[in-house]
Amino acid sequence: MRLFLWGVLIVVVCYAAYSGMIAFSSWMKVNGAVDEIVSREGVETVPSRELKARVMTAANEAGVPIGERDVIVTNDGRGRVTIEVIWAIPVVIARGESVLAVPLSVKRTSAGRAR
Repeated sequence: MRLFLWGVLIVVVCYAAYSGMIAFSSWMKVNGAVDEIVSREGVETVPSRELKARVMTAANEAGVPIGERDVIVTNDGRGRVTIEVIWAIPVVIARGESVLAVPLSVKRTSAGRAR
């Protein structure tokens, strides 16, 4: 019985480590995509809808499924654009539904215009 419990514990720890690595990889991919988009010159002149489409395309190409409601683009009117992406990586799925998920988010603000 003790051997069985140790085996279950090892499987749980390995699965938790695997899920953590998948979540970290997902975060790194989306973070890189958002950083690349925000750091471009003239990003404040690009319409919010187009920035949202760029973020979704870059994340989906990186293998992270992001929907339109997961991306929030805000232009403060002073030349600064903020892009926030919020999504979750499912860890435990039962009957096609996510029972346990790791919530992740990335928020970046452009440097804005030099005054």
